[in-house]
Amino acid sequence: MSVHIESPLGFTADFPEHTQVLESSTAGPGSEQYGLPGGVLVTVIKDETSVRDAPQATGWAHLMAGFYLEERGGTLLAEGELDLPGKAAYAVVAGYGDAGSGKVAATVGVWENGRFIGVVVIWPYASPEVEPRLGMLKEIVAGISVG
Repeated sequence: MSVHIESPLGFTADFPEHTQVLESSTAGPGSEQYGLPGGVLVTVIKDETSVRDAPQATGWAHLMAGFYLEERGGTLLAEGELDLPGKAAYAVVAGYGDAGSGKVAATVGVWENGRFIGVVVIWPYASPEVEPRLGMLKEIVAGISVG
């Protein structure tokens, strides 16, 4: 069973059971946030004014990752195309410290059906053996469709 979301921002999403829709997004206007099981926070951002094609979506992912790499003193864990059918989705994944605990942040620029959506996924760092969890990231991003 999954949670189906039809957002007024122009996307649909299918997330795992027990996903919580957060009342207000800390990312500001034009964004929505969801709490997934396991302490995973997903933020979906509509930003069609600054991103108009797939290469710019890749640039957006790099720009947003800069916050975690530079401001939070993070380390690049992975980057590249997620190879999802029907969409271009480029991710930059960084590990960083947050109030004494390790976190992983993935910034993903998604270009689908001639439209852009930005996705930021943050989850608790598990261990060097399992991070970065690209399979989990791919499942989350694959579940989001821009119509």
